[in-house]
Amino acid sequence: MATSVEMVDCVVLGGGPAGSTFAAIAKKYAPEARVLVLEKERFPRWRIGESTIPAANGVFKDLGVYETLLASPFVKKMGVTFVWGRDRQPWNADYLTLRTTTKHDGAEIIEVTGQDFEALLGDGNKRDTPYSAFNVERSKFDDILLRNAERFGAEVREGTRATAVTRVPGTSAHVIAWEDDQGARGTIRAGFVMDASGLSSLLTRGQRIHDDSLNNFAVYGYLRNAEWKVTYSGTKDRSTVFIAAVEKGWIWYFPLGEDLMTVGAVTNTRHFKDRLKDVDLETFFWEMLRSCPEVAGLVENATLRDDVLPGNARVGACRDWSSWAREPVGEGWAAAGDAAMFVDPILSTGVTLALQTGHRAAYTWLTARRRADLPASSLWRAYADYLRGEYGAFLRLARYFYGNNKAAPSWWWEAQQLVNASGRLSLSDRQAFTMATAGFFPVPRALGAAAEVVVPLLQGITGGGRGLERIYHVPGVPSHDVLPACALELVAPFRVDLRTEPNLERGVIGSLEVYHDLVTEEPDMTHRLAAVPARIDAALAPIAEVLQRCRTVSELLERAPSVMPAGTDPRVVRKAALDLVRIAALKGFVRVVEPRASVIEGGACG
Repeated sequence: MATSVEMVDCVVLGGGPAGSTFAAIAKKYAPEARVLVLEKERFPRWRIGESTIPAANGVFKDLGVYETLLASPFVKKMGVTFVWGRDRQPWNADYLTLRTTTKHDGAEIIEVTGQDFEALLGDGNKRDTPYSAFNVERSKFDDILLRNAERFGAEVREGTRATAVTRVPGTSAHVIAWEDDQGARGTIRAGFVMDASGLSSLLTRGQRIHDDSLNNFAVYGYLRNAEWKVTYSGTKDRSTVFIAAVEKGWIWYFPLGEDLMTVGAVTNTRHFKDRLKDVDLETFFWEMLRSCPEVAGLVENATLRDDVLPGNARVGACRDWSSWAREPVGEGWAAAGDAAMFVDPILSTGVTLALQTGHRAAYTWLTARRRADLPASSLWRAYADYLRGEYGAFLRLARYFYGNNKAAPSWWWEAQQLVNASGRLSLSDRQAFTMATAGFFPVPRALGAAAEVVVPLLQGITGGGRGLERIYHVPGVPSHDVLPACALELVAPFRVDLRTEPNLERGVIGSLEVYHDLVTEEPDMTHRLAAVPARIDAALAPIAEVLQRCRTVSELLERAPSVMPAGTDPRVVRKAALDLVRIAALKGFVRVVEPRASVIEGGACG
């Protein structure tokens, strides 16, 4: 039995996608650091959530596993097919259409079954792989990622769980008590703790906010002899995820292998519990599946497999209740993946968000390690803002799916408000929806981890090759000459604080670009963080605070000089105050009302 206290730089709780990504990136760029992963299970092990979206590919490349995944038997995911709304007409979010802003030869690529897929791709499918994703068996996929963390030098202890995490008084260090499945126990002192332990999180447990409008249950199983819903050129290596609304909820149906179909049904918690009073779980599974006319005929000869789920189970169920940690960061710790936030699986974002947040958390940790001149608390607050922005966008779209029974164009329009938050890009609503389901919110990610995808796309839209970070910096609110006569209405509270983004050289330096900007923690507005990236002098924070208490711009101009250091040039203060009003309006944090004119907002933020 262990009695001594180990000393490490970082302990990672959980070896899933978020934890293994954090550990691998941390060791890749700080090989001298001691990073220890505690994983309570032994890999390979089963997990639900078996589809990525293209936004994950930049993370895969930084991890060095992208080519491995591309060469693997995992089914390549080329988009999402929906049956949802007023009729049963299928409609696609086809990732291949992201390659350009026009369809191939003027024709929409929607129904590709039986077509010459290679001809559609032109130079071959590898050219377009940044725009595809993967349907994965999590037992194999997660094992690849965990072994990759070991390859970079992270120490991994499987069958070991943390039983308590306690901060050392007066420091940001923590002591972690652990026990393993052989009965051994011990303690570790770590300078930092990354909580990637999922919904069972030690550090955010009991501190979560739940969304009552997204309180569901999912029942799932795996089929053999089930026909594929979507194929490409008749092959069994590419498909889409199929999502269809049914009377009591919706189903997912997509292949993980040639004869392995993952199928699940999501329904309201009340209906789930009421129905299970009369039938068993397997009967309920088949009821939900056969209530979908687009799938019922594909499973006539299908049978449930008992070699995938733990304990040879044929079906399983879990609660699907969107929730987020009230505080995803703290002194000497942070959460990533489901431990930070969990969003309904309607858009298959779970694994990708785990990868992205583990990746961003690692970059934040590396930046804090290298930049002693920056307060670590502000860097981690910027990470929390990033979390809220990423999850907030998908949460908003998920709520819209559940709250409305509208035709496809309505979903596309809602996505336009997320992807094109400033309203300054010439994107069709359908293109915006495809970008949203792929996880691409153009700026500032165009300059970050998804640069290889978004930069060419924006270049095609704008016709320019430089200065993409400025594409939103166009007139959208009154000029400085007109603003003093305008009224102000606060939409969402905000502050001047650090913003962080990976830059194009992330593979070289492994750290974040840091600057100050206006940010908000308002859940319904966090998707706007990427709308108008601005670099603001931190000294202007007092003016930003006063701005939120003013009802008119003229009032702000009167009060602003009093909150700045004595002797500050009044002309500088005036310009800074007007600039802040414009930035806040373009982000949608305030409304600017001109005399005898309609309300002007920074983009259609809803």
